[in-house]
Amino acid sequence: MLDAERMLSEDPNAFGLHYGAPSSFERHLEGMGATGDRYLVEYRMIPMRDGVRLATVIVRPRAAGRVPVVMERTPYTNQLSYDVYRKAFKAGWAAVSQNERGTGWSDGEFSLLGHVAEDAADTMTYIAAQEWSNGSIGLIGCSSPAENQLRVAAQGHPAYRAGVPMSAGAGVGNIPGCEGSQGLFYKNGIPVLSTWTAWYHPSATLRRPRLPQSDDPAELDRFMRNFILTQPTMRDKDYGDALERIRKVPPSFDILRRMGVPKTGYDDYMCATPADPIWESVDLLHAKHTGATPQLNINGWLDVGAYETVKLFEFQQHHPDQYMIMTASSHCAMIRSASPQAWLGDRPIGNTTFPYDDIIWSWFRRHLNGEDDAWKPMPKVQVFLMGASQWLSGDRWPLPDTVPATLYLNSGGHAETLWGDGRLLGHQEGGSAAWDVVIADPANPVQSIGAGLGADPVVADQREVEARRDVLVYGSPVEETGLAMVGDVDAVLYVSTDVQDADIFIKLVDVYPDGTAYNVAWSCARMRYREGYASPKLVEPGTVYEIRITGITTANYFGPGHQVRLEVAGSNFPLADRNWHTGGLNERDTSGPVAHLTIHHDAAHPSRIEFRAYTGDIRLNSAPDRGY
Repeated sequence: MLDAERMLSEDPNAFGLHYGAPSSFERHLEGMGATGDRYLVEYRMIPMRDGVRLATVIVRPRAAGRVPVVMERTPYTNQLSYDVYRKAFKAGWAAVSQNERGTGWSDGEFSLLGHVAEDAADTMTYIAAQEWSNGSIGLIGCSSPAENQLRVAAQGHPAYRAGVPMSAGAGVGNIPGCEGSQGLFYKNGIPVLSTWTAWYHPSATLRRPRLPQSDDPAELDRFMRNFILTQPTMRDKDYGDALERIRKVPPSFDILRRMGVPKTGYDDYMCATPADPIWESVDLLHAKHTGATPQLNINGWLDVGAYETVKLFEFQQHHPDQYMIMTASSHCAMIRSASPQAWLGDRPIGNTTFPYDDIIWSWFRRHLNGEDDAWKPMPKVQVFLMGASQWLSGDRWPLPDTVPATLYLNSGGHAETLWGDGRLLGHQEGGSAAWDVVIADPANPVQSIGAGLGADPVVADQREVEARRDVLVYGSPVEETGLAMVGDVDAVLYVSTDVQDADIFIKLVDVYPDGTAYNVAWSCARMRYREGYASPKLVEPGTVYEIRITGITTANYFGPGHQVRLEVAGSNFPLADRNWHTGGLNERDTSGPVAHLTIHHDAAHPSRIEFRAYTGDIRLNSAPDRGY
């Protein structure tokens, strides 16, 4: 194990080898029903087409016969913790957990979704050929284990029968509506700073100890059975303190290096742009990938990739057996947070219970074991309407019971802060001021509250942000009968500025009768990308540009007594990287001028938000239409 010894001597704090730790995983398997008298647990290094070996745990029944396989591929520690595994082991099925290349004991160098389609296909070919496999494989997972399903699902494999990708937005590439995302690394071309610094810090170092180059399966099995490779991370508080301290000292491209993190792909991606060829090496699902495997897409409205999940379903919904379930939750919390009295961060959200486990098990029984009668028909789309505790359903997205609607920005010229005179109106109103001006100081950016990957709470009162004079606040009249926004929410803003480049951020907020302002969703635009990500153009100071800000989709009911509120600002930091307004290499800038952003909203410049209003019945606290 010379390579591991050398790396550990170079950086003894970077990795940990723990003897005997896998025994806890096997005890977990027994607790899930894969007991030693019924199941074998095998550790394998499965070779890929380029010779790279991937560390794989196979849990298969001792009894003879061919059985279905439920599999997850992950960069994280093996878990097999979903309820579907408990049901599968009870039914005598097999399970497989594999570490992506460059993670755990798998060979190769890690890269974001690197080779995942090829590796998944090679692994499924191997598994399907085993004497205990019936040749039918289902994939399941949340976050990274879900994202690596998308490309192979679109390209197809004869053994891949069905998948359950959850919170899989970072696997989505340039499908319609997502051209400026590149797997969530950007929000409309602006680097999503806190999400990726938080993720790359513990999860994606390029160099790590490796297994011996042995061809003896028994030797590799013994090693993998007795040693687990972990990468220690800072305690949450220490990490948060260090990251916050470093964020205050630009530039942004080398934040992780200055934190002492070993080299990761973040170092390269932060110096790229959305149109950079580097993204061709990432196995994202793009518009050119027009196929589809049956997929049960599950996500939450406050997930960082909620918009991408919905766009993925829109893109593939014409294929057979495409389903989407969107609930009120944050990243990967859809199942565990379901409750008769759920909270989404600080916001009370109502009854979010949903029979996820039964549906997933029935889904796999149908597709992997040919049990057609196990699957009870349900709507292709089921979404939780926040604010009403109601499940809406339909067979396509956008839902048929929605119509286009518009709210126009209006003010007397002083929309800054929540005490200003900014309004959202259902029509353009003459006699008002023609514009509002918001100041964007990169040395004092507007702070993010909630809405991040690991944000706690993910939903919080935004009045602290709205009290800043560098935030414009536009509010609707108090709702008398209620308004349900269900679908995309775009902002069309007419903007001029006095710098060469600037960002515009919007935030949709639900204001409760007591004044509490809960964040619903946010998005942004970088002005240099107004004509496309492949053709950035600097801003001509003083020129008015029409900027369409996409990237929000939701289902939220602004009930009687509530208000719809829209925040407009020049930053949302550290959720998104700040703009230094120089027009140069923003990720390497360390200073820049204060920008003055003028939001025009006269008759010639109808700044507005466009959304889809739900026209069906609002039935508070209604149950999902699931048939289970």
